[in-house]
Amino acid sequence: MKKNLSAFSLIELSIVILIIGVLIAGVTQASRLVRQSKITTAKTLTQSSPVNSIKGLSLWLETSMEGSFKSSEATDKSVLSVWNDLNPQLSITNGFVGSDSPKYVASTSTNSLPGVSTDSGHFNGTRVIDSAFNSYTMFFVVRTTDLSQSNTIFYNGTQEQDGFGVQINENGNVVLVYGVAGSVTGSAKIVANAGSASIICLTIDPSSVDGQLVANPEVFSYINGVADMNGSTGSKTVASSAWVSPTAKISVGAIDGVGQGLKGEIMEVIVFDNVLKKSDRQEIEKYLSKKYAINVIQS
Repeated sequence: MKKNLSAFSLIELSIVILIIGVLIAGVTQASRLVRQSKITTAKTLTQSSPVNSIKGLSLWLETSMEGSFKSSEATDKSVLSVWNDLNPQLSITNGFVGSDSPKYVASTSTNSLPGVSTDSGHFNGTRVIDSAFNSYTMFFVVRTTDLSQSNTIFYNGTQEQDGFGVQINENGNVVLVYGVAGSVTGSAKIVANAGSASIICLTIDPSSVDGQLVANPEVFSYINGVADMNGSTGSKTVASSAWVSPTAKISVGAIDGVGQGLKGEIMEVIVFDNVLKKSDRQEIEKYLSKKYAINVIQS
């Protein structure tokens, strides 16, 4: 018995192609709507975040608000000429100038939110963050993709001369580098290529209230809310011989003139010129956790 075999007609093939096209368009549009919803939520969280009201805010770089970048440059893979400080507590904020072509990333793997790729560039600011009490609390949301060198997130001053900065070293540890070749290193590791960013918080505690240069400040750090760099005494102490107040400009994503750039993406940088209360630190960690969908275990 013969079977009747027939090929699809041109009309049938056209209908199938049309249906596939409609499905693809629908999925693409749905994906855009989901991403846009996440950006809208991120903006709302930013505007209502505790960062706005906690005293001592010195620097706030962020990637979801319209004011962060020039509108013409806020498109995927565009070179960024400036990254604006959104600090509402300053009458004159600091615009960080792009160097060596840092790029805007429209949708990172971190909750599909925008970010800045510093694979090939970084930013420089002219203002120096310096507190009379030499105390600081710093938050960074970053994703690393390559640990073949030290990844500099931030440096305030001149490396191996003065100031301080934060790096992720070749072993994936968070490091506070400072002054005359000084450093203290945590034990918990940031995993490269993990697919999502980490929330890093460091504090420099002066153990002094007289406004003089602090000889032996203590360093505490938290990675996704978990205390690190704590040793047996609860902190690590900065060597007094190397601690020098910053005198030069701020770099984000590398050290200007030195390199050691971050391979990956930076989403947010927040710096206070004081040591925050535990409750305030945790509130900011909660804000960053919600915004970037990063699980935080607070300690």
